[in-house]
Amino acid sequence: MQFTPEMTVDQAFALHAGARRVFARFHLGGCANCAISETHTISGISEDYGIPLPMLLDSLNALFDQGALAVGDKVRIPDEIRAKIPQLASVPEIGEITAAENGAYTAEFGEVRLQGLAEDFVAVEASATPAG
Repeated sequence: MQFTPEMTVDQAFALHAGARRVFARFHLGGCANCAISETHTISGISEDYGIPLPMLLDSLNALFDQGALAVGDKVRIPDEIRAKIPQLASVPEIGEITAAENGAYTAEFGEVRLQGLAEDFVAVEASATPAG
């Protein structure tokens, strides 16, 4: 699996949930001046917005290098995310991946369900989880 120049934005979003974040890092799709159409191709975006195509493709394809999580994996919320969101203070330390699809994950931490990319969670080794 990889992103290609002729791929549309819609196809990119379907291939990996993290594509939205990559486009956002290039300030694409967030406002009226930088709106992108789902039928726009990646090469078209490169040309229309002056973003070097290799840079855009490298950033998109790097999503596949993030590592993957699987349903049943134990995870925790990174400290830097937990510190920024006060509501996470009472969330259990260890959660479990309950769903995975196209690079997007759902993790349950007790009664709290969070969704994100692999970079939003830290895998916990089985031996590091508390017995119970």
